Amino acid sequence: MEIKRYKIDGESLKNNRLNDDFKRDLIVIENNVNDRTPVLIGLAGFFGSSESFLNRSYTGMDFLSVLNIISKDYSFIIALPDTMTSLRGNQYLNSMAVGNYEDFIVKDVLKHLDDLYGPRDKYLFGKSSGGFGAINLSMKHDEFSGFIDISGDSYFYYSYLNDFPVAYNILKKTGIDDFIDNFNKKYIHSNDELTAMNMVAMSAFYSRNDKINLPFDLSDGSLNQYWNDWLSFDPVSTVNNYLENLRKKRIVLQTGIHDEFKMYIGMKIISRTLERNNIDHVYMEYDAGHFNTNHFYLDSIPVILKNY
Repeated sequence: MEIKRYKIDGESLKNNRLNDDFKRDLIVIENNVNDRTPVLIGLAGFFGSSESFLNRSYTGMDFLSVLNIISKDYSFIIALPDTMTSLRGNQYLNSMAVGNYEDFIVKDVLKHLDDLYGPRDKYLFGKSSGGFGAINLSMKHDEFSGFIDISGDSYFYYSYLNDFPVAYNILKKTGIDDFIDNFNKKYIHSNDELTAMNMVAMSAFYSRNDKINLPFDLSDGSLNQYWNDWLSFDPVSTVNNYLENLRKKRIVLQTGIHDEFKMYIGMKIISRTLERNNIDHVYMEYDAGHFNTNHFYLDSIPVILKNY
């Protein structure tokens, strides 16, 4: 197993509103590559990026340990693009308020991988925001042969609404701009501040314009019209628009039944929708929460690799 590093030009990210660098790192992990070896592209969860996949853990299973186990039986190419933004994470959408990160993955990253390895099957995988990106991009784009979605953002009524009052209490004191400035100046952040930043970033990615449109009113916390913009991205709904595309994909859905953001509800709804439409997929539930779930990949990555 060999780790390689590249620098790519993210043409799709040029002139983004946040002035984030368009030149991005790409980490590639190869193992016994042959002509049929597929590429699996990892999308990091919020507050994470490509380097996060390489973090070692001494209290649980880390991603490299997963790959070391899988490498004994399978050939693979793992591609990990840097997608960090000034808002501390990514939803892998084209956003006027953040940047064209859907295009970055589908155009820039895929082009670089094609230059390196030539045409071959490509899959997406990720947890949380990365899982959201994996299902959203895969069902929309024929370039991907399937995906692994681990507790991706879904059924927004349950997964996001509980965080709105927390974010409201923080943001009503400062507004968005001052909050971001103060956040950037601090070395340590409270859990509530992290929640508020997450909600600010989601508001930017789900915005229909180049503004950060909160889904609640800062005067009293009530939901506003922008909440409907958020819901238009919810996979439990959008999956119905791409059923025929999904019929051609290899699909793995995984979730922990104690997920702190109740993602298990959305994941189950998606699975039931696929079942009703006779779309083959693998659905797995675990006695786990939202975090420390790298061991899920021991089950899901082989589902993708076993036929290569």
